[in-house]
Amino acid sequence: MEKELEKLKLYLGIGDKEQDELLCLLIEDCKARLNSYINQDGVVAVTLPESLSWIVRELTIQRFNRIGDEGKTSSSESDVSASWNYDDLAEYIKYLDPIRVRRGGRGIARFI
Repeated sequence: MEKELEKLKLYLGIGDKEQDELLCLLIEDCKARLNSYINQDGVVAVTLPESLSWIVRELTIQRFNRIGDEGKTSSSESDVSASWNYDDLAEYIKYLDPIRVRRGGRGIARFI
């Protein structure tokens, strides 16, 4: 996790270790959400491939930037405003669905 933490701090422009604990917790939570999504059909064997680790970073940055504004869809202060998606994972579904393991068939049943 040290490597992930350093990359995240570089993106956020954080040079000290003051927020390391918080950032590690956010990374852990984002990984848990992603693993929960890709294993939602009951097969808890798939982990997020290294090639998609950028998703963890992006989700963690989004979550970090939203601290204090949880539950809101937008926020503004002076001339600066920000808005967030309700579902953070929505924009990554196209990358996550191919690695999801689904149980059962293709969803078609025919009885004769």
